[in-house]
Amino acid sequence: MHRGIEPRIPIRRAAFPRTAALLLAAAAMPMGAAFAQETPAREAPATLTLEEAIALARRSNPNFLAQANDESAADWQVRQAWGALLPSATASMGFDYQAAGVARLGILTGSDLGLGQTPAYYSSGYTLGLGYEIGAASLFRVGEARAARRSAEARTEAAAFALRAEVTRQYLAARRARDGIELARRELKSAAENLALAEARVRVGAAPPLEAKQAEVEHGRAEVALLQAESDAEAEVYRLMELLGVELDREIELTSEFEIFEPRWTLEELTAMAATSHPGLRAMRAAEEASRAAVRGAKSAYLPTIRVSAGWSGFTRKAGDPDYLLAQARRSAQSSIESCELMNRISAGLSSPLPDRPADCAALALTPADEAAILAGNDVFPFDFTRQPFTAGISVSLPVFQGFARRLRVETAQVAADDARHARRAEELRRRTEVATALRALQTAYRTVGLEQRNAAAAEEQWRLARERYRVGAGSFLELTQAEAQWTRANRDALAAVYAFHEALAALESAVGQPLRPGSGGS
Repeated sequence: MHRGIEPRIPIRRAAFPRTAALLLAAAAMPMGAAFAQETPAREAPATLTLEEAIALARRSNPNFLAQANDESAADWQVRQAWGALLPSATASMGFDYQAAGVARLGILTGSDLGLGQTPAYYSSGYTLGLGYEIGAASLFRVGEARAARRSAEARTEAAAFALRAEVTRQYLAARRARDGIELARRELKSAAENLALAEARVRVGAAPPLEAKQAEVEHGRAEVALLQAESDAEAEVYRLMELLGVELDREIELTSEFEIFEPRWTLEELTAMAATSHPGLRAMRAAEEASRAAVRGAKSAYLPTIRVSAGWSGFTRKAGDPDYLLAQARRSAQSSIESCELMNRISAGLSSPLPDRPADCAALALTPADEAAILAGNDVFPFDFTRQPFTAGISVSLPVFQGFARRLRVETAQVAADDARHARRAEELRRRTEVATALRALQTAYRTVGLEQRNAAAAEEQWRLARERYRVGAGSFLELTQAEAQWTRANRDALAAVYAFHEALAALESAVGQPLRPGSGGS
């Protein structure tokens, strides 16, 4: 790019008014600019370039940081989708207590069954389980989550570019307001010279006192204009700092210079750049891909699912009153002895005795060793578990009819995918229109700069001539004030044209989707 027309309105490096001293902290950057709001206030660098401002906004702007946070959630969604393909494991343990009393079994009680009152019982148990489920939904969920993550990353990239464009515009607005101060100071200086000249002519009787009063009024208006320009510049600085997400505690000097150059891009070149690299378009394409992945995930509900499970478990049960167990065992042993003796008597009365008769019924009596074993077997709570048999299973399920719920999910996902496709197409068309209009506006702004600068040069020459004529008495004060008003308006129009060019270039960059200024890294 060649330099082309240079602005006649100087863009000087001047600090902002001292009234900006209320700004607090600035964040340290590669070349230094500001501190984040959370950082304790300390000395801030005095200069801030456009690139530093953009980098600072990416680090501190709350809205952008909120958008960037979506990437973390999207990352974990991908991890969760992969985790769904791994086996699941469960482990549980429980403890129970049942007080002494008459137990109820259905519609019967322990008394109905001859059990009487039961003692308190303590019980515990554990279960360990492994499970694995694999189905089309789990497999498609991985692709859906990865597409959603790409969409989140693309949205963050689009937000970063939008933030860059917004910071650039506000930076230009602050620079324009600052240069407006320079113009106002020049106008005030000129008004002061006119006032001194008018007063001198009045003192020597070469002009009526009215001309001095008129010059005094013009000087007062110039003072008001300077005051307003300083206020506007301070307000633009505050807006810039709000956009960056920081506060400053000292005056800040915006040091980036912006040159005027002839735009030589073609519409086809810029349109191709926008179609391939615009972050907003990439975000919409990623959203479209994520919606198509959601359609595939919804259709997977028609496919079968396989489930495999395995489990281990154990339990303990302890009676609170060991004597109750011993009494039960003694009654059972006594009942067995009586039954044995009965069978011996029956066998003795038969012509052919029963096999293994007569039996030794005394051997069925409860011994102290048996009682000790009963007491030891009761002392198991809480962790002396009796293992249950291992269990395992496998199942295959195929949903047949779910009341059109699956179809609804598929249609909803398909409609969302179609909407995303239409939105992407509409954005592509809008990009072409914005690039064309922005390029035309930039070309117009470039030509306008040249015209306004020539107008400013002619107005300045006319103003100097009118002042000289008034000084030697060949011209009137009205002629001088009219020439000065035209000179002032021409200067302001020239300044407006310069920044209209830069704003039009920023709009073209926003439409294309990448920086275009010389030295910015764009094309």
